Amino acid sequence: MTEHVRERKAVRLHLTNIAGLGAVQLIQSLLPNFERLLDYKLEAVYLPSRGELSNYETACHETKLICYKRYLPNSISRLLECTLFGSKFDGTTPLLVLGDIPVRSKTKQTVFVQTPLLAQGASTGRQLGAIKYWIARWLFKLNIGYVSTFIVQTEAMKAALIDTYPEIIGRVHVIAQPAPLWLLESQLKRTQRNIRTDSGLRLFYPAAVYPHKNHRFLRAIQADRANVWPVSELLLTIPENLNPNPAIAWIHCVDRLAPDKVIKAYENADALLFLSLSESFGFPLVEAMWIGLPIICPDLPYARTLCGNQAIYFNPEDLNSLYVAVVNLSERLDSGWWPEWSENLKVIPRNWEEVAAAMLGLATDEGEAA
Repeated sequence: MTEHVRERKAVRLHLTNIAGLGAVQLIQSLLPNFERLLDYKLEAVYLPSRGELSNYETACHETKLICYKRYLPNSISRLLECTLFGSKFDGTTPLLVLGDIPVRSKTKQTVFVQTPLLAQGASTGRQLGAIKYWIARWLFKLNIGYVSTFIVQTEAMKAALIDTYPEIIGRVHVIAQPAPLWLLESQLKRTQRNIRTDSGLRLFYPAAVYPHKNHRFLRAIQADRANVWPVSELLLTIPENLNPNPAIAWIHCVDRLAPDKVIKAYENADALLFLSLSESFGFPLVEAMWIGLPIICPDLPYARTLCGNQAIYFNPEDLNSLYVAVVNLSERLDSGWWPEWSENLKVIPRNWEEVAAAMLGLATDEGEAA
């Protein structure tokens, strides 16, 4: 008897606009799991010509790797790629775009939208960023009609996107992401504060230098008031020459950290301090929740949706509010408090294989609405 072999669903991946640290880490967690799924095959992967992903090597000989070269400044090249040159991605095989902006292409297209700056009312924190994202929103709206399905990370992002583009209601699906693969494999779990001789808090903020990451918020801390903050160290993963407030001795800038160094920082930290004005790829909030760390974060919808009542919140426009939150954390830890994230983690996928299967299911019309 001949065994029936199920036909594998083909899909193409569009990664040409993936460059940021968090985005690259997310894709590096997803790609191996895309390739392992027995019900799907990657027909083609469109890669950026620069950065870590440009050197990606597939484990499957059936997958065609196509490097998308840019000869013009990135912003202009990206605009042309999504409009005049969008026909390069025409085809009968579905296209999964992991990079926010739809392309003007005749194919079944699914777009993973990670930046809330495409939604109305979102702030980049500077005028140049506002102009950039005004153009991005215009381009997004221009190409909406070419997209069958949109994927976002949170319910907050789904609501913001639909409020901005009502015509996509019914086409937006939520697929949450777990912590990066390297962190999941570490099995790091924290259940209490580290015992030390110093009494100040050790805080960790793993974020690259982008305006919406809001490092500049720390500039308002006055040097003559630094000693009243119950902090012995705030570790920032940005270059020292970009230190937002060099006068504050407990702000330490260590530049970008390799995964093993990030794990070490999480091992030593008393809490994650998250300053970002918006959600993005590579969510440290999910990382901290998975590890079990306390979290101080802005009182904004994306953070409230994920962290519920276990985080300590502050007004991102009021430095004194941040100070109060830090003092609050210090007092709670001194009393023996530690957060309990089990309920919040129930809505987070257990592994990246679940995420990969859900994404390819939607891209090939097998997924269900969130």
